Amino acid sequence: MRLPFAALALLLSVVALAEDFPALGAHSRFVESRPVVAGRASFYSTAFHGRRTASGEAYQHHVISAASNRFPLGTVVAVRRVPSTRCVVVRINDRMGHRKRVIDLSREAAVALGMIDAGVVDVEVTPLPKFLFGHESACMLAFQPPAHLQAADGPGLRGPER
Repeated sequence: MRLPFAALALLLSVVALAEDFPALGAHSRFVESRPVVAGRASFYSTAFHGRRTASGEAYQHHVISAASNRFPLGTVVAVRRVPSTRCVVVRINDRMGHRKRVIDLSREAAVALGMIDAGVVDVEVTPLPKFLFGHESACMLAFQPPAHLQAADGPGLRGPER
């Protein structure tokens, strides 16, 4: 009697913990491309240091974070400065009071993008997929198109013919 319940519990835990990972093969689902939002970015003044954000946490200018009206609070996004290759991963923890820009970055994130002198720069922003969290090249990989690899029958893909 315990075996069916154990099997059911195992099956449910596997389904609950499953994530969409890119897969290879003819029967795999393709990873949909994520939206890339292009626009202008600015950064918070140090005068906001210590104030409460929309998420309830205090803004700290030396911590990498961001504000955006385009993404839900808590979303981790990759921000790339255009046309350079500078990129930073930030978590959205606040809302913006204006709609002219796509994202407002913390001072630390602005330093990583090299935008302190410019103030406002062109950027591209895309949500970071969960399977890239913690990857050393996550930011650059977030902007790459998904790999659509298909296994196909052809010469060299089968065993030796007899």
